[in-house]
Amino acid sequence: MLLSFLLRRLLVIIPVLFLITLLGFIVTLLIPTDPAAMMLSEKAAQNEEIVRAVRARWGLDKAPHERYLLYMQHLLSGDLGESYTTKRPVKEDLKEFFPATVELAIPATLFALLVGIPLGIIAAVYKDRWLDHISRFISLIGVSLPIFWLGLLALSFFYAYLDVLPGPGRLNSRIQAPPRVTGMLTIDSLMAGNIEAFSSALQHLILPSLVLGLYGMGLITRITRSAMVETMTQDFVRTARSKGLIERVVVIKHVLRNAAIPTVTAIGLAFGSLMAGAVMTETIFAWPGIGRYAADTALRTDFAPIIGVTLITALVYILVNLLVDLSYVLLDPRIRL
Repeated sequence: MLLSFLLRRLLVIIPVLFLITLLGFIVTLLIPTDPAAMMLSEKAAQNEEIVRAVRARWGLDKAPHERYLLYMQHLLSGDLGESYTTKRPVKEDLKEFFPATVELAIPATLFALLVGIPLGIIAAVYKDRWLDHISRFISLIGVSLPIFWLGLLALSFFYAYLDVLPGPGRLNSRIQAPPRVTGMLTIDSLMAGNIEAFSSALQHLILPSLVLGLYGMGLITRITRSAMVETMTQDFVRTARSKGLIERVVVIKHVLRNAAIPTVTAIGLAFGSLMAGAVMTETIFAWPGIGRYAADTALRTDFAPIIGVTLITALVYILVNLLVDLSYVLLDPRIRL
């Protein structure tokens, strides 16, 4: 039964990705700019012959439906197109930039989990008391503060004023980057035995991962608290307490376990928000991931990278939600039936 469920979910991915490419392509058509003019200098853009040549070179002289069919034909063969910003295939750009985003998203997610779940538990156990108010206030800060403002504030305070953490980038300029294996500097430096590079890469991760993970932390805290408060009113919890079980066992074994499904859902949503929020975080911290890549190419209306980043982000989001759905089966035996 689990296998059939998994196969059904995997089959759903195909039409979803198709719709994403279609919507992404339609959005690029609605942008009121001329991509050919964006590729050229101001003087060259005034020459009609040069503009026509550029249009023909990138297929911009074709009808919209022909351009989309041509794009899908290349996509099915594994070709995501070519970026006229970097002058490279989009697939190669994503291979270079995507590991940096993953390296940033993993510690941000860990921060959101390690802080958000305990705060949610504390808020639920001490409902309407001062610990609950403090936990809810912290979570409110996490979901309310704009990432771009928080990132600039963190850089100004911890880097410019206190000088206790490094600034933008992934590595100190005086340190040589390790040989590229995975694209994640922390892992590559450990594989190369370069402790200095590992230490620098780890320090550069602290500020952007905290800024990026703060929203997820707030979301997880609020949903964990809400789910646990609701579960605490159930009859089986009162029965567990009447049996003389200590409060810690009741909270962890009975309440938290039965409130886990909404919390796991929040984790999936938080990870999706991390991928979306990476655009602002990577731009502020000069982090060479797909978020910054998307922002740079979007400014030049470079359509192929925009659709490529949207596609890979959507695929990650779909796979994360697939794992969330599978975890439901493990958490709640009733779902297996």
